[in-house]
Amino acid sequence: MNGTLDLKVIRQKLEQQREVLSRYVQDEERGLRSSVGTNPDPLDLAQDYRSKERRSAMLTQSKRQLEQIEAALQRLDEDSYGKCAQCGTAITPSRLRVLPYAALCVKCQERQEAL
Repeated sequence: MNGTLDLKVIRQKLEQQREVLSRYVQDEERGLRSSVGTNPDPLDLAQDYRSKERRSAMLTQSKRQLEQIEAALQRLDEDSYGKCAQCGTAITPSRLRVLPYAALCVKCQERQEAL
């Protein structure tokens, strides 16, 4: 890909993020399954429900990020890492350093978010 990126470092970073997120997802899924609302106080039940909703939303976001990390690792294996999945242009190294699982260049990402 681009000579200014160390793909070994990128792979290590992605694998590390995958490990952390995988553990988080497993722990949260276990926690959400076991947190059954048994508190008879309606206010506590409402607060428990809101907390569970927040945790569930964060879990969904973490699962999505985990999928993006897996896809980035696959792109590394296939030698397509660093190329925009929509337009095929190179994704800037600075973007990949910050967001190593980015699949789109900034322009395509902005277009997608505008939809």
